[in-house]
Amino acid sequence: MRFLVQIPSLFADWANGIFAVLAVSWITGIEPQWWYFLIGILLSHSPDIDALPELLRRGKVAASVDHPEDHRSLLHYPIPVLMALALLIPVDPYWGLVWFAAVTLHYCNDFYGTGWGLRVMWPFLPHNYKLLGRRVNRLEHILRSGGDWGQLSESERRLRFVVSWNQAELPQYLLRWGIDDWAVPYYWRFNWIMAVEYSLFLLAIVLMLLALL
Repeated sequence: MRFLVQIPSLFADWANGIFAVLAVSWITGIEPQWWYFLIGILLSHSPDIDALPELLRRGKVAASVDHPEDHRSLLHYPIPVLMALALLIPVDPYWGLVWFAAVTLHYCNDFYGTGWGLRVMWPFLPHNYKLLGRRVNRLEHILRSGGDWGQLSESERRLRFVVSWNQAELPQYLLRWGIDDWAVPYYWRFNWIMAVEYSLFLLAIVLMLLALL
């Protein structure tokens, strides 16, 4: 049941896989078949392979006081991963490009959506960075419903274009502000992240159907 509640959180990555196939098919002039999109969706989830052990063990993936670890490890370090994927493009231009595009879009989603951002500058800087976030990494409606909004300083309340955590302070923030059951407040209560990701998914479905007609 916990996994079913988290299914809407997958919509963005499903959209990423569809968009990757559509974009590469348009660039290469190759007409996509229906199963191309299934492969694209699988490739878009490839950075989350490291989350499978936690998912199988706990039935969910979350960084919180109950599980103060973020699964976004080496597979979520964009620089080395994208460099490695770029080497596959000469081997198989179509699927190499699809995989590269799907993972790039996955990173874009993780950079602004739920979670604690990405180490986008690793190995040069070890910080986690996130777009349009707060240091406490919670949406306003979650902070208000939990009674935390009034306890925060003006600086902590502010939604910043870029927010970052160094590796010394991130575990402290995970313990204090991580949400173990995050799917409901983020994907079953209206908010801007939900609106963006659902809209991208619907757009991807429409464009995919048009491409297959």
